[in-house]
Amino acid sequence: MKRRDVVKALRSSGCHIEREGGEHTIWRCPCGQHQTAVPRHTEITAGVVGKIEKQMGCLDRGWLQ
Repeated sequence: MKRRDVVKALRSSGCHIEREGGEHTIWRCPCGQHQTAVPRHTEITAGVVGKIEKQMGCLDRGWLQ
């Protein structure tokens, strides 16, 4: 999956950037209890996308579709 699609889905779900790390951007959910690291690669593998979905537990099911 393209990184820009993941970022677009996070923004449309109300998430915001918490901070910029070395090779990752840290995103926080709207409730403020969950966060995830999104790598700055052009392509994000399916396993990493699944991990992002799991870590952002408060977002509605299918938010990344």
